[in-house]
Amino acid sequence: MARTAASSSVSEAPPTDIVKRMAVSKNAADDMMRVLSIYDARLLPMSPPAEGEAAGEAYGCDQREVEEQEQEHEEEAFAAAEDVIRRCNSSSSSSGMTDYLYAVDDALAAAALQGGLASRAAEAVQAAMPRLEEEARALLCSSSARRLSLSSDDLDDAATPPDASPRLSPRAAASVRGVAERMLRAGYGPELAQVYVTARRDALAEAVAHQLGAAEPVAIEEVLRMEWAVLDQKMRRWNHANRAVVRTLLAGERRLCDEVFASDEELGHECFADVSRGCVLQLLGFADAVAMSARATEKLYRTLGMYEALADVAPELEALFTGDARELFAAEVSAVAARLGSTVRRTIEEFGSAIQGESSRRPVQGGEIHPMNRYVINYCGLLADCRSTLDMILVNTADAVDGDEATGGGGGATSTPSGRCMLELLTRLLRKMDEKSCLYDDAGLKHIFLMNNLYYIVQKVMDSPLRELLGDDWIRRHRGQIRQYETGYLRASWITVLSVLRDDGGSAAPTVKDKARSFNAAFEELYRSQTAWKVIDPQLREELRIAVSERLIPAYRSFLSRPRPQTGSSGGSRHSASKHVKYTLEDLEDYMLDFFEGVQKFVK
Repeated sequence: MARTAASSSVSEAPPTDIVKRMAVSKNAADDMMRVLSIYDARLLPMSPPAEGEAAGEAYGCDQREVEEQEQEHEEEAFAAAEDVIRRCNSSSSSSGMTDYLYAVDDALAAAALQGGLASRAAEAVQAAMPRLEEEARALLCSSSARRLSLSSDDLDDAATPPDASPRLSPRAAASVRGVAERMLRAGYGPELAQVYVTARRDALAEAVAHQLGAAEPVAIEEVLRMEWAVLDQKMRRWNHANRAVVRTLLAGERRLCDEVFASDEELGHECFADVSRGCVLQLLGFADAVAMSARATEKLYRTLGMYEALADVAPELEALFTGDARELFAAEVSAVAARLGSTVRRTIEEFGSAIQGESSRRPVQGGEIHPMNRYVINYCGLLADCRSTLDMILVNTADAVDGDEATGGGGGATSTPSGRCMLELLTRLLRKMDEKSCLYDDAGLKHIFLMNNLYYIVQKVMDSPLRELLGDDWIRRHRGQIRQYETGYLRASWITVLSVLRDDGGSAAPTVKDKARSFNAAFEELYRSQTAWKVIDPQLREELRIAVSERLIPAYRSFLSRPRPQTGSSGGSRHSASKHVKYTLEDLEDYMLDFFEGVQKFVK
């Protein structure tokens, strides 16, 4: 090795000669320093000049001798380094790189000296650079990217993104730092930058493509033509890949770049920007294409997710860059986020208009929950999960609901833009349900329909983040509305039946026979029709049966127990029934269990 050869070039002097010099000196300490300085130039400055002209001449001779020995040592060290460089350059083997780097160190040191040796050393340094470039390229391309496949479970998991970084092993990272340090000291920064950018840009692009599940970037035209099922999968994947790219791939690349270009930070920043530009623009390009594609309600939730993912990593992405690159990428991110936000706002507006404009004229069988109701309320629940993102997007959006509906009755529904948005959508939905109820000819079924659909909405609000947005006062008011629909149903369906059972008194009152026949016919008709009606929620269904029974059973009991005069008998007597009464109290209670099950039945 060059360093070994250099250390062994100092000649040795006989120990007896040193002792003799020390013995004849008048000042042993001073003379010892002078004698030792001959064999080690580091002690020379510690030797005081001897007194008199002879001493001065002796000191000058010693100094020249030391300089000659130093020059000889430098030449020997460089010759050894030059030999190592020459031998390694002529060999294709990558072994012995440590000796090679030491040799380059010696050549760099010699090139900094004056004289003819510096010229030879500069040539040696220049001859070493291609080998160092190749070594740097090989090391930078040796990344061990962890291959993974994002399953649907991975896509639904919003936790820390998986590690798929094209990272270097610790040993490779240390080696490339050593190579880069020599190239930078030799003034070969541009060459190093070119090698770094070429190698790492390809590795990073491959890792990003793997995260996105695409072999190559997706063109905007392709996104615009993509079927929704395919686009949905790609949007889901993008939401998670975006975070992984910024927090894992780019952050790891920035750390590596800082290590490699530790002695030239400015050049390192430029290289990182060049390496990262392609993958950042690839990510932003897909999001921009989604914003440009045709708006549709089914895209709204995914688009919100993309906006959220982009806003989430924007500060971290910006912090990775410096100077012009930071300004460029910050502007690009801001522009894409603005376009995504605009798409979300316009899609919500169109969603509300679609609710209001729904014009089907076919009533839902049995007064069940309207399909549009299910779709809208479940979708609003999804949007409520993104309420913080909605607040960012809708913060400057004017309210479209006026009056009491806009204030939500003071329940805090208008405290946030997302709350006002949800209130508007549900207000339009409830108005549409009122319109749909008019499609029913039977007033009782109309109220069953309204009760079913409002109960469904209220339960969904209570069991989702919508409760936080709309407030408890909104829930209380609409639960009260459900009770009003229940009362409306009881009046519409049972007031006639119950009136038959009343004691009208007077001689012109209908006979027991007439009342019994009227009641039987009315009850059988209600049983036939309302067993086919459907109250979806079991609790609401039971509550409604109880409400009917609380009115029907006492009235029927009173009817049965009412005293009736019997002709052809001695005196009056009390009779609880007659041959015209078909049902007992127990019969009615049993029949009530069949109401609102959605399966039409007939009295046996």
